[in-house]
Amino acid sequence: MIKPLNRASLAKGIVLTAIILLTAAAGCKKKNSSFDLSPNLNVADDIVFTERGLFHTFGLLLKANLDTTIMHQGVGTIDKAIITYNSVVRRFSVFYQNKYCADTVLRNGNIIINLNGDFFSAGTVAIITFRKYSEDSRQFIGKDSLVNHGLSSGSITTYVSFINGLLITKDSLLSTRWNSNLEYSIPPILKILPDSLMPLTISGSAIGLSSSNYGFSFQISEPLVDNLYCPWIRSGVMQLSTPSLQVTTGTIEYVNQAKCNDRVTYNFEGSIFEWWINRKKLSF
Repeated sequence: MIKPLNRASLAKGIVLTAIILLTAAAGCKKKNSSFDLSPNLNVADDIVFTERGLFHTFGLLLKANLDTTIMHQGVGTIDKAIITYNSVVRRFSVFYQNKYCADTVLRNGNIIINLNGDFFSAGTVAIITFRKYSEDSRQFIGKDSLVNHGLSSGSITTYVSFINGLLITKDSLLSTRWNSNLEYSIPPILKILPDSLMPLTISGSAIGLSSSNYGFSFQISEPLVDNLYCPWIRSGVMQLSTPSLQVTTGTIEYVNQAKCNDRVTYNFEGSIFEWWINRKKLSF
């Protein structure tokens, strides 16, 4: 003869049944529909890494032309790079050998810069060639062509950078493809006072493919600000377009105006990521 359940056993049974029903109901719900933002992170990280190298190189060239020791004696050191200058052919050679720089980047290799005139004279062209040059093992392959466009409003000197087909390799299989048209605007005080904290600004646009083969383009909507003596961009906003991804627009924002640090913020249509610009954080 089966004994009737007591109240305690009945209560346990009800609770257990309720748990089973809730679990089953949860299993029937639709999957989370949130976007996979890994492709967007891949694109944004590749952009930040690439422009960091380009901006750093322009900064080195500017500092070298303001350095009286390098210009008069033909050799000097800037941010752990050995820089030589041949005044006869107007050629700079930048050499790194396993050097951790002020922006915490490990740099290796050579950058050769050939000019056809004085760097500060309108019309001068500088051809920057990356020769086995790498940043945190990402190798730059290609050239950057700079033209001094002379003075604009407020005696600002503008250098226009044109890059076509630059590759930045992560390894033997993955590389970022980069094409850009950038402008570097320099206040006149920098030529007079090389140690001035007056900032240069960067504007322009780029298109390319990320290392995971996602197409992108960007436009600098608020000029990027760099005072040369902070190793990272201080402020500015870039409008990002990734037409083949789930989230097709976003921004890359440098919001460090009050401080010199390596922070950058990504905003993919309301999904916000606050990063540090180093290889341990930006890894997509």
